[in-house]
Amino acid sequence: SRDDAPIKGRNLDEREAAAVRASDDTKEMETVLTSMDAATVLASKAAEIARDAEIARIHAEEELQIMIDGLDRNNETIARYLQEYHQFASELPIERRIELISDLVKYQ
Repeated sequence: SRDDAPIKGRNLDEREAAAVRASDDTKEMETVLTSMDAATVLASKAAEIARDAEIARIHAEEELQIMIDGLDRNNETIARYLQEYHQFASELPIERRIELISDLVKYQ
């Protein structure tokens, strides 16, 4: 009947509005979930970058320590040779020292 038409129309409008709200809610949930997924990926990448940076720092420290140890050994060797040189040089007569120094200067 005619009296039922507005009620049916209103029911239809309410269902359409509810469907639109549900659709909007679904879209909003999709947006939120997508944002959460993106945040999770970014957090995962940030953790990976931090871990890689820590590994790189550890390797750099190890390499530096190896270089420092090598320099220490070189310094010890040079100090030993220098000590031997001074001992040897002090036993030479002055004329022989001058001759050796002249030879060194000549070949530099």
